[in-house]
Amino acid sequence: MINFENRLLNTPLKDIFLKTKMFDELLPFDEYHLVMAQTDVLLNIHNKKAVKSYFYRTAPFGSSYIITAGLTAFLSKVENFSYKQITSYLENKGYKKEYTDYLKTRDKLAVKIYALPENTIAFPNEPIIILETNLHDARILEGILLSEMNFASLVATKWHRIKKAACECPIMEFGRRRAQNSLKASLYSYIAGINGTSNCEVNNIFGIPSSGTMGHEFIQSFDSEYDAFDKWLEINSDKPVLLIDTINTLESGLKNAVKAFLKHKNKMILSNDWEKIGVRIDSGDLAYLAVQAYEQLSEQLETKKVTVVLSNDLEENSIQDIFTQFNQAGKSHIIKHISFGIGTKGATAWGDPALGGVCKISELENSYILKISNHNEKTTIPGNLRSAFVKDKNGEYVTSLIYFYDEDYKNTSRFLHIFDDSKYMVNSSAFIIGEPRQSLVYTSNGNISSFESRYSSQSLLEIRQNSKNELDCLDWSYKRIVKPHRAKVSLSEKVFNVKKYMTRNMLLQMDKGSNI
Repeated sequence: MINFENRLLNTPLKDIFLKTKMFDELLPFDEYHLVMAQTDVLLNIHNKKAVKSYFYRTAPFGSSYIITAGLTAFLSKVENFSYKQITSYLENKGYKKEYTDYLKTRDKLAVKIYALPENTIAFPNEPIIILETNLHDARILEGILLSEMNFASLVATKWHRIKKAACECPIMEFGRRRAQNSLKASLYSYIAGINGTSNCEVNNIFGIPSSGTMGHEFIQSFDSEYDAFDKWLEINSDKPVLLIDTINTLESGLKNAVKAFLKHKNKMILSNDWEKIGVRIDSGDLAYLAVQAYEQLSEQLETKKVTVVLSNDLEENSIQDIFTQFNQAGKSHIIKHISFGIGTKGATAWGDPALGGVCKISELENSYILKISNHNEKTTIPGNLRSAFVKDKNGEYVTSLIYFYDEDYKNTSRFLHIFDDSKYMVNSSAFIIGEPRQSLVYTSNGNISSFESRYSSQSLLEIRQNSKNELDCLDWSYKRIVKPHRAKVSLSEKVFNVKKYMTRNMLLQMDKGSNI
């Protein structure tokens, strides 16, 4: 018999979203999206063909890349959205009858969506999602997209960094108490590679493994710390992790834990629970206390199979610091006996409050659209874009090439810097240019819709594997936690020249206007 966790983890994630509608909203956008959409209809420009790209400019947490997340939720939200369901709201708000009458003739959004897979790496300025749609629906889709992708990708990137810092040590997520969105924080921690959660709701909905042991309050409910440990093991010998820092970690907690474990040892050996034993430390000098706890437990209990769980506002930098202390003390062998419980700083994406993901129009009626800025990094890239990895003969990442969807990008002569044409790489036989990273994941003509490609119908277990190959091709210097090298992102010669020409023309027009 397959248990419900395994069944759900192997179920296409979109099917769970479509059924539960857990992130759906009646009005999943901001007011200005609606005002623009109404204006498009009243001006009769709403059916113009539009292309919009979702991307970000600067990676959070000092990273060189992000981990994408939220695609499945976005697609499911688009699928479930209905114009007909919002007309009464708009009428009550005073929107014009001409507009609400138009919406009554509509139901689904009409769009083709191309996207990077969920849980894969994306570099600054790379198109993560491309929308081919009409101008009216482009306004609405932007609101849905940004609300589903920005926080999801931010928190998945944070958990990815935590997982990388912890190496192979197991990590449990328990940030529900303080997360801005506890369901998303727990779900996307698992997508990013975290082992499980304390969140019962995501266990119920998605089958993500959940577990829990004791809090300080349980110990404080008894006359003595030893009584609490003794009664816990009497009832919960299958969850034999004791929290030892309520009074004094080494002088009280550890000693009482040893005493309780020894009392229940024979019973736990018979029930195969003895190899699960461990202690959790939630305060103090974690590196020092972990060494002392492991050495004393393994000696006094005569077993090396002891786990020390560390918690207390941990994240990637503090984990690296703990491991550094183990190595400096000559105690690196302890690392394989460590696991982590991480809540607040993972679930709130501590260190960077938001991902600056934007969704910009880049083509209208088959004409390129460019937004320029006094800051080069805010000038957009025009056109209907795709990207592909360029690797060397050893399969190592060289650059991510951004190109027009219909150009012969593999024969571009140069890979140019996004903002500076004096910086480029010449295309040669030394490079292998890959296939488009973005694939068609969803289509709708406004009535009939379908999910396309395997990426839009992956299960959680499949999604967790998506980033592996691409991460493997990155040099370690791009992936380190502190001061990573910045990955190169390039434009094809054709894209660069169009961008340069349009920028120059727009600036000339501005100069002419200033002389009037």
